[in-house]
Amino acid sequence: MDHRMPLAAPGKTPHALLLGLADRLDTIRPTAAVTERLVLAQALVIAERLHGSTEAAEDAERDILALLPAVTGQTRGQYAEELRNAARGVAL
Repeated sequence: MDHRMPLAAPGKTPHALLLGLADRLDTIRPTAAVTERLVLAQALVIAERLHGSTEAAEDAERDILALLPAVTGQTRGQYAEELRNAARGVAL
């Protein structure tokens, strides 16, 4: 069963950005280990792709970072599922 939620249009809410990050992690090497550095870098990439190199991107990145679950040795796919749960407001 596919638990992926599509990136909500227009995709500017922090929760929609989490879903975009989840899709990226789950699509590219989902069985590889996730690292905190990767997650932080991808949060910036997603924010800047949406807003360009602007103050709005800084705000979006800060919003994403505030919602990120802890990185505790998960695979990219497992972390993507945690991101989807966080976007839905589900606590694990």
